[in-house]
Amino acid sequence: MIKVRCAKSDKHYTVRLTPSPNARRKIPPFIQAATVKRAKCRKYSPFASARSRIGIVTAHFGEAKEHYQMAFQTHLFHSMVHGTEVRVMCDPIVDDLWNKPAYILNLLFREMMKPEKERLEWIQWVDRDTLILDQCRPISSFLPPERGRYDSWWRGGDEQKEGQQPQANTTHLLVTEDWNGLNNGVFLLRVNSWAIELFTAILAFRHYKPEVDLPFTEQSAMEQVLRTEQFRHQTRYVPQHWFNAYEGGAAQTFEDRKDEEGLKQFQARRGDYLVHFAGHSRKDQAIRDWKSMLDQSGDIWEENRVQRDVSQEVGTFWKGLGYGR
Repeated sequence: MIKVRCAKSDKHYTVRLTPSPNARRKIPPFIQAATVKRAKCRKYSPFASARSRIGIVTAHFGEAKEHYQMAFQTHLFHSMVHGTEVRVMCDPIVDDLWNKPAYILNLLFREMMKPEKERLEWIQWVDRDTLILDQCRPISSFLPPERGRYDSWWRGGDEQKEGQQPQANTTHLLVTEDWNGLNNGVFLLRVNSWAIELFTAILAFRHYKPEVDLPFTEQSAMEQVLRTEQFRHQTRYVPQHWFNAYEGGAAQTFEDRKDEEGLKQFQARRGDYLVHFAGHSRKDQAIRDWKSMLDQSGDIWEENRVQRDVSQEVGTFWKGLGYGR
């Protein structure tokens, strides 16, 4: 197993592989596996390399727990396959779950101080109880079309018409909902001044609106803020199964399933990007089971075992909002 440790410098948080006497023998196979996977993705999957500067952002502080480290490995592997950055919150800044918006705001400030061509364009927040299912799908495949990235993430579909360009993009946040409303366990956020204003408002909400009930703490605050006139027009609520699917059965059932009978739309199936164990009563065991299954599973694109590919759905969604793919 590859384990990670966090180190906080005066400028940023980094993730490093845990040193050990035989680290030299352990690290290269992990990197080699990512290289092999990247080649398979290029050969068998419909995705092409994207040009966006994207960062995967998460939090791992407090007592280290093996199952969360196992989950994080899937994100680290994905970042190595696709060349994205990984940012990890290692030490709490404020109290409890409010560390999420506090860290994101901290990161946004640091990025916006960089020259535009050097800063991240988007960040994907992922809670630590999430695992990547499809290592081939790039995060950019969910984003709205833009001039620099137009038609770069998917090798299928209609070609861009000569002279056609996407409209000016006013989408700055992609979120999903479940039966409780907003679920911010996974979301995509554009790095800009709008994002700074948003997370400033989220972090301050409980202090300026103490009378408002927040059953899910910072998640509820984010939901309240996103309803306001200032932020709702730049926010897109996308289908949950795009990048925040929930478990639809045991790990081996997922692997062996012959069809999608009995599965609800939000439940994970082969070809989905990620599975989120939000509210799972046996989260530790579930993550171990799914990680073990994924380690033994073959490449679903090479083996033609994909049950759902949302690529066409994503394209249709953005076209419906006036963006051409």
